[in-house]
Amino acid sequence: HAEVEALRAAGDARGADLYVTLEPCGHHGRTPPCADAVAAAGVARVFYAVGDPHKVTRGRGARALRAHGIEVAQGLCAAEAKSLNAPFFHWAKTGRPWVILKWAMTLDGKVATTGGESRWITGDRAREHAHRLRRRVDAVLVGTDTARIDDPCLTARPARARHAARVVLDRRGRLPFRLQLLGPPSDDIGPGRRFYVTTRAVAQRRGKRLAANGVEVLVVPTERSGLRLSALWPLLGQHNISQVLVEGGPRLLGSCMAAGAAHEAAVYIAPRVAGGERALTAVGGPGVKRLAETPWLESPRWCRLGEDYLVQGRLGRRGR
Repeated sequence: HAEVEALRAAGDARGADLYVTLEPCGHHGRTPPCADAVAAAGVARVFYAVGDPHKVTRGRGARALRAHGIEVAQGLCAAEAKSLNAPFFHWAKTGRPWVILKWAMTLDGKVATTGGESRWITGDRAREHAHRLRRRVDAVLVGTDTARIDDPCLTARPARARHAARVVLDRRGRLPFRLQLLGPPSDDIGPGRRFYVTTRAVAQRRGKRLAANGVEVLVVPTERSGLRLSALWPLLGQHNISQVLVEGGPRLLGSCMAAGAAHEAAVYIAPRVAGGERALTAVGGPGVKRLAETPWLESPRWCRLGEDYLVQGRLGRRGR
């Protein structure tokens, strides 16, 4: 909680002004209310940009501060704060997580060579940035083929005390239990929750062994293209997962794009050319027939990471 950390860093905050992007919370959760900590510190005035939309605490923080005689003002830098907190607001209002698509590709859009080699397309600095992205989110999600071929652990390195949940899809129950995401807890797989998403039939067949390995099973219906992702998002939201980083493969990225389920994309581009008609492209699925239908990154941000580049931005719902 930012308020508690700021007060701890300030030391003596009596008579001070506090500026915060979000209304200080006024309810007991895993920690006591931040509003109580602010009052106990003797802060004189609190300026917050936007109110907390979560139904549990909406308005309670501001009322608690005023009850302690603290002057409270709302609205300073509201537009900037709404943009900064968009993922949390989305989860609080809809019960579904903010979905970020992430992939690394060559200049010609390939995520692997014709021989299936994908490690590593980008260099060290790009991969370090991708690990920072993992630390930002509550969960990292991969599809069956990525889990089977790469056997990832999906942890952020270094973790820095934040451990995102790991989520893997497996509609047909094809993934072996020896994979890091499904095996017994170990130092290699690290802390943090693991979720296995599948059908009811597969869950009945494999659920006990997965549970014994500390893996939680989530059951969703199927549709023509695979597991019904629209049913998965509310389940993850119920587990307090407000942001999900989808790391592929191409079929999963394409499904998210086709369903309009993604809110943001982070694409790492290496200035190299793989070529090959059979080499995997970054985004699979049905694609679009007309350029006017293509999703569009709104106000994308570019930066250079060593020899590679990152383009990141929010996905517009309509093409251009």
